[in-house]
Amino acid sequence: MTSEILNNLNIEQQKPASVIDGPVLVTAGAGSGKTRMLTHRIAHMVKDLDIAPYHILAITFTNKAANEMKERLEKMLDNIDGMWVCTFHAMCSKILRQNIDLMGYSKSFSIYGDTEKNRVIKRIIENKNTNINLETFAWHISNAKNNLLDPDEYSKFISDPKKCTAITSVFKEYESELKKSNSLDFDDLLVKTYNLLTQNPDTLDYYKRKFKYIYVDEFQDTNTTQYELLKLLAGENQNVLAVGDEDQCIYSWRGAKVSNVQQFTKDFNNCQIFKLEQNYRSTKKIISLANKLIKNNIHRIDKNLWTENIDGETIEIKQTYNDIEEAEFIAEKIEDLIHIQGKKYSDFAILMRVNSLSRIIEEKLLTYNIPYKVYGGFKFFERKEIKDTTAYLHLIANPNDNDSAIRMLSFPKKGIGDVSIAQINELAKTNSVSIMDIVNNASEYGISGSLKTKLDGVRDLFINLNSKKDIMPIEEFVSYVINQVGIKDAIGTKTEDDENKCLNVDDFLKSVTEYSDANEGATLDDFLQSITLMRDIDNMSEEDNFVSLLTVHSAKGLEFDTVFIAGLNDGLFPLSRAINSNDQNDLEEERRLMYVAVTRAKNRLFLTRSKVKFSFESKRTEYTMISRFLTEMFEELKINKTPYSSNIIKTNLSESGFDDYLESSNRKESLDQRMSSHINIVNVSKSNESNSNTASSAPKINIQEYSKFRTGVKVKHNHFGVGTITLGVKDFASAFVTINFESVGIKTLSLKYANLEIIN
Repeated sequence: MTSEILNNLNIEQQKPASVIDGPVLVTAGAGSGKTRMLTHRIAHMVKDLDIAPYHILAITFTNKAANEMKERLEKMLDNIDGMWVCTFHAMCSKILRQNIDLMGYSKSFSIYGDTEKNRVIKRIIENKNTNINLETFAWHISNAKNNLLDPDEYSKFISDPKKCTAITSVFKEYESELKKSNSLDFDDLLVKTYNLLTQNPDTLDYYKRKFKYIYVDEFQDTNTTQYELLKLLAGENQNVLAVGDEDQCIYSWRGAKVSNVQQFTKDFNNCQIFKLEQNYRSTKKIISLANKLIKNNIHRIDKNLWTENIDGETIEIKQTYNDIEEAEFIAEKIEDLIHIQGKKYSDFAILMRVNSLSRIIEEKLLTYNIPYKVYGGFKFFERKEIKDTTAYLHLIANPNDNDSAIRMLSFPKKGIGDVSIAQINELAKTNSVSIMDIVNNASEYGISGSLKTKLDGVRDLFINLNSKKDIMPIEEFVSYVINQVGIKDAIGTKTEDDENKCLNVDDFLKSVTEYSDANEGATLDDFLQSITLMRDIDNMSEEDNFVSLLTVHSAKGLEFDTVFIAGLNDGLFPLSRAINSNDQNDLEEERRLMYVAVTRAKNRLFLTRSKVKFSFESKRTEYTMISRFLTEMFEELKINKTPYSSNIIKTNLSESGFDDYLESSNRKESLDQRMSSHINIVNVSKSNESNSNTASSAPKINIQEYSKFRTGVKVKHNHFGVGTITLGVKDFASAFVTINFESVGIKTLSLKYANLEIIN
C-alpha cells in the first residue's frame, strides 16, 4: 500500500521503513536521517497499519535523543500512550521498579552513579593491604558485569593470582554492600534485568508479548548484556530494527562490541540489511574529509557517505606555537564570526579528546566575554552540595541506602565525627542492619550519652520529613526538606563559592519543579531515578545561546554549524596508549572518534594544534608531533623528515618537516594550489601570531595605549576582578599581558579583547 507518511522519506530510507516484520539491520552513516526514518516508520505502523503504540519499544542512546523522538512522534500521531521510548538503562529501571521484589529487593531501590560506587569501593579497600587503585577495582567490576560474569566467573580471566584474589574479594564485598543498601549501580540495571527475565519465565513472557516491535539506535555501541537483553525481548517473532554504524563505535572501553553488528545477522534469521549513505548534515568538503579518514580502518562494512549539500567553506588547519595561542585563535575566530557573519554562540562547538584541554580554552573564552558551557565533565547533579541534598531524599525513598546515610550524617555538621560515623557503619555491618536502623534504635545497639542524643535528633528529623512526603506536591516537599535540614544555612555565604553553591541548590529545586510540571503524578522515586540516569547533554536546548565545550564522546549524536577540533597532536588525539598498543583495534577506535568529531560539523570545520606543550613528566616544554589523522585526511602533509628528538613518536610528518614545507615560498605556493579546494593552512609561530587571516577583523593596535600596561600596574577585569601585571606588553602585535589576579591567580590575557581598566 502507498503511505503518505513514507513518501516523505528518500528511497534509501523508505526501504527499511516499509519492512515491519522480521529482523532488519540498517547501517546508517553520520547525518543520514536515521531518526527521521525511524519516526516515520513508527508513525506508519501506528497510523497506516493500526499497530497499538503499547506494543512498540524504541531504545535510544541518550535521554536527549529519546525526548526528541517523543516530541516528533507526538506531532505526527494523536496518541503514543504506552509506547516506551527510552535508553537501555531507563527501560531496565522501569522493568525493575515493577518486578525487582521477585529478586529480594525493595521496589524503592536506589541507583548508584560513579560517585556513590567509588565511595563504597573506597570504604571497602581502606583496610586492605593492596597496591591496586580504586579506579582499577571499579573498572574490573564494571567489565565483569558488562560481560554477565559474577565474581567467581570473572576471576578465571585474571591471570595474576594475587591480583585475582584482591579483585574477587573486593567485588564480592561490593555486591554485598549494594544488596544491604537495597541499591544497584548503573551496570546492575542491565544485569539484574537480564537475571530477572531469565529466572522468571512469566515475567519474560509478559514483556515479549508487550514489545512486539523493537527498535535499537546506535546498535554498534551495545555491550554483551544489552545484546542478550535484546535477544530475550525479541522472542520468537524477532521483529527488531537495529540501526548502527560501526564507523561510529567509540565505547569499547565500557564494553561496547562492534562485533554485535555482524553477530546480529547470524542470530536473527533472514535478516534484511539496508544502507543509509546520503548525508543531510554536512557540506561536501566535510564529507569528503570524513571519508578519507575512515577508509584507513580495516574492520568496517564498506560504505561511502555522500551529500547533495553545497561544496562549502574551506577547512582550516591552524598551527600555533603553544596551547595558549591555540585557545586564543579559537576565541578570536568565534568572535570574528559572531560579528562579521552574524553567527550565534550556540552555532559553535569546541571538541576535545580529553577534558584537560578545556581549562586554557575556558580562560580565553572568559577573556573575550564569550558565554560557554562545558559538557562531558563535572555534571550538575554530581556537585557536592547537590549530592548532600539528594542524600536526604534518597534516604526518605530508601532507608536502607547506607552511602546516603553516611553522607547525611556528615552534612550538615551534627557533632558526629568521622570516627563515630565509621563506628556506626561497622555496627550496622556486624548486626546485618542498615545505618538508619542504628540511628532509629540507638539505645538497642548500646549507644548512649551525647552520641545517642544526636542520633535521636536525626531520627526525629526523618520522622518529621516522612510525615510530609505523601501530603505535599513533590516540589513543595523537596523545598521543605531543604529548609528543615538547613542545607543553605550550612553552606553559608562567606565566600563567592559559597554563594554559587547556594544558587546551585536553588537551581536543583527549580529542576524538581520543572520535572513535576512535565510529569504529572510523578513521585519522589521517579524524580530521583531521572536525575541519576541523566547525562549533562540531556538539558542542552536549541534556545540556549552559548558555545559548547565537549569531549568528542559527549558530542555523539549532536551537530553544530561550526566545529573546532583542538589538540590534534599525536599522543593526544590519537592517545599515546592507542598508538603504542599491540591491538590495532585501539587505534581504529581513536580514528572512529575523530570521524565522529569531523561529522558533527555542518558548515565550517577548524582543526587546531600547538607546536609545543609542557610535559609534567619531564617538567619541560617539548615539541609535539602533528596528529596522524591530519596526515591521513590531507595527503599533501605527508613529508618524511627526522623528528626533533627520539622521545617524540615518529610519524610520516615531523614538526620541522611541517615548518619547512609551509615556510618555503615555492612549496607553499604549490601546496595552496593543490589544496585550495579543500583547506586553508595557517602556520603561526610564537613571533607572528597576528597573521593576515585574523588581523583584518581584529581591533586596531594602539601602541601608545597598550604601552601603559607595564609590569607593576594594577588593573581590573570584568570576570577576574583586580590584579597586578607581572609581565607587561613585549610584543605589540599579539599584545599579551600576564596578570596576577587576587581572586583567581595568574592569567595571560590579550589587551585587544580583555577590556582591562587601569586603576592606579
